[in-house]
Amino acid sequence: MNLHFWADTHFNHAGILQYATRPYGGVKEMNAALIERWNTTVQTDDVIWFLGDFGFPPKAGGDELTSIFAQLNGQKNLIVGNHDYKNKQVLRLGWNELEDLKQVKLGGVRATLCHYPLETWPASWSGAIMLHGHCHGTLKRKLPKRFDVGCDVEWVPVSGEALLQRAAAEKFVAVDGHEEKGGDL
Repeated sequence: MNLHFWADTHFNHAGILQYATRPYGGVKEMNAALIERWNTTVQTDDVIWFLGDFGFPPKAGGDELTSIFAQLNGQKNLIVGNHDYKNKQVLRLGWNELEDLKQVKLGGVRATLCHYPLETWPASWSGAIMLHGHCHGTLKRKLPKRFDVGCDVEWVPVSGEALLQRAAAEKFVAVDGHEEKGGDL
C-alpha cells in the first residue's frame, strides 16, 4: 500500500481548460485523461488524499461524477475544497474520510493537508510539511516544505515518499519567529 496526494481535477469543468491552460479539446477528453493519469499511479490497495475541487455536475456532454469516482483506483479520502462545497454531489461520492483539514504522518514526518495553502502550519519549524491544492501552480509566494499537489502542478498523484524526498532537500525558513523560540505555542 502506498500513500498519494492530488488535487484540483475539476472534472466536467469546461472553464478550467482555459484558466489552467489544460491541453484538452473538451471536458470528455480531459476527464478521460485525468482518470488515466490517476490510475497509472494509484493502485487499488493504495490510499489517496484528494485535496479538493474534485468535479462539477455534468453539463453539455460531461460525465456523471459517480461514474468517474467509480473508475478511480484506491481508497479515496477528500479534503473538501471551495468548489466541493458548492457541488454537494461530490460530498456524497463515498469517500472513506471527509475533512476540511487533516494531519497525517509520512515516514515519521507530520504533514498538514488543506485545500488552501497555509502561511504557517503545525510543527513547520521542526520539519513538518504542508500539502495543498487550490492555486493551480499560480501561487507567487513559494515556501520551503509547502507543496501544491494539484494536477496542474503534479502530472500524476504524487507519493508521500516523493514529497519526503523533496522536503528533505529544502531548508525550512520560518515566517513566524518559531525558529528562535523552539517550540509549539
